[in-house]
Amino acid sequence: MKTLSKRQFLRAAAVSFAGLLIAACSSPPAASPTTAPNPASGATSTTAAPPTTAPAATSSAAKPTSAAPLATTATSSSSEKIVIQWWDHFLPIVPLHKKIWDAYSKAHPNVTVKYTQYNPPDLGKALDLAYRSKQAPDVHSLAGITVPVSRLHADGWFAPLEPYVTADWKKRFPAGSLLEGLTLFDGKVYSFPLFSFRQYSSLNWFNTDLLSSAGGDPKTSPKTWDDFRQLAKAVTQKGGGRVYGWIENLNFTDRMAEHVTTLAQVAGAAGAINWQTGQYDYANDGFLKAFDFMLSLQKDGSLFPGSSSLDARNARARWAAGVAMTFFDGSWNIGVLQSSFKDFESKTGVSQIPVPSAQTASYGHNGPTGGAFWVSSESKHPEICAQILEQFNTQDYYVGLAGQMDQPPLDLNAVAQANVHPTYKEAMKLFEQLIRLAPEPLVKNSNVSAVLAEMKDIRPNLGEIVQGVFSGSVKDYKSALIDYSNKLNAERDRAIKAVQAKGMKVSLDDWKFGNWDPSQDYTNDLYAKS
Repeated sequence: MKTLSKRQFLRAAAVSFAGLLIAACSSPPAASPTTAPNPASGATSTTAAPPTTAPAATSSAAKPTSAAPLATTATSSSSEKIVIQWWDHFLPIVPLHKKIWDAYSKAHPNVTVKYTQYNPPDLGKALDLAYRSKQAPDVHSLAGITVPVSRLHADGWFAPLEPYVTADWKKRFPAGSLLEGLTLFDGKVYSFPLFSFRQYSSLNWFNTDLLSSAGGDPKTSPKTWDDFRQLAKAVTQKGGGRVYGWIENLNFTDRMAEHVTTLAQVAGAAGAINWQTGQYDYANDGFLKAFDFMLSLQKDGSLFPGSSSLDARNARARWAAGVAMTFFDGSWNIGVLQSSFKDFESKTGVSQIPVPSAQTASYGHNGPTGGAFWVSSESKHPEICAQILEQFNTQDYYVGLAGQMDQPPLDLNAVAQANVHPTYKEAMKLFEQLIRLAPEPLVKNSNVSAVLAEMKDIRPNLGEIVQGVFSGSVKDYKSALIDYSNKLNAERDRAIKAVQAKGMKVSLDDWKFGNWDPSQDYTNDLYAKS
């Protein structure tokens, strides 16, 4: 099997809000690979430093609990002891998955699932080392990976779920959930989404006590950039060097890229790509306004001074300790608070990310979600892995997924049936109101995948530019964004020509969607008219 070099594997992706929602404790839909190229384009991505040794992780074997019985297979009568190695970063939903693993072990006493949980960046490092040493886990997620799934598939990383899954199981997915180049390859199912595209990692989570002390109303919250800036400044002034208006995870470059792209979108940007021209466009007015807003908070002194060294988990812990009013994060934030910061839960409020103007409708956009779990081609028991994964597409699972308060389940209707915190329900309402489905060039032409797989990494990427701007190492962010966009466009042009030379039909037109309306979902019927 062909493997990637460590350098290739750990290159940071150019992140777009349409694709990258890597959570500190969970992973959003796998990235839409059209808007975030890296060594071969973009897919799920989390920036990570080159590893030296395998990172530490938390391991645990599933413990028996009651669960619905699963179909018995030949493995249940086998005397062979089978251990399925399962690696992921979905911390808040581990209890739900343990029930499924335990149910399978109850029906198949010779099978045990050994689970290892990683921080998102660490998982990429661990997988790099594991695949290069031919010790890959049986099942894993892809957080920390800066290589698109199309490239990984081409290099033989994954085993298909077919023929082990049933036709009825495939039919249960909502229309458009299984897409070529994202979860299907050559028509075969390799993975599937768990989460809805209606989400972002930039909700405004706030400390209600601090917000109120600065004259804000937790029921209405600051809606505009000006209101947010004034409240953040007031909290900082009252804090006397101990409390600040905003804490940010500047050391988590992919998350920073997500935040600035979210802000750019509510300021009118489509995202990484201008769908009218098909060009990468990080230097448009929306992105420039987003940078201006974020830097205004730093200039005011409202940014927690230690933010430059914080990743999402450390920033959240500091925020929960009361050092800042606001922390931008995804819907999973409340689930983490309940499990790790219970005393802070009652002080927590949530609203949409602030927008430039209360009078202007502002939307965020995401492409279709990719696969959450992948079976390694090195697994000796792909049929067992597939049988377990079949349990991840049921109504009970979606209700349970909502109950863990992580990312929104693929079936959003399940939230109403789940026992969740009021802020989680509020987050779901905001996502329904504010998030729209973006175009996906892979749906328009599956050969786009080959272009993405051909593209080389461009550095610094968006998240690194954001980090550089805040540290002062990037003085002129407009020029940096123009340069980054130009290099991305040039690299894609090169990749298109290389793919065309192999006889594949693909062109820049596959990234153009003239009928895109930012206020509406880009549904499957629109592709034929684009």
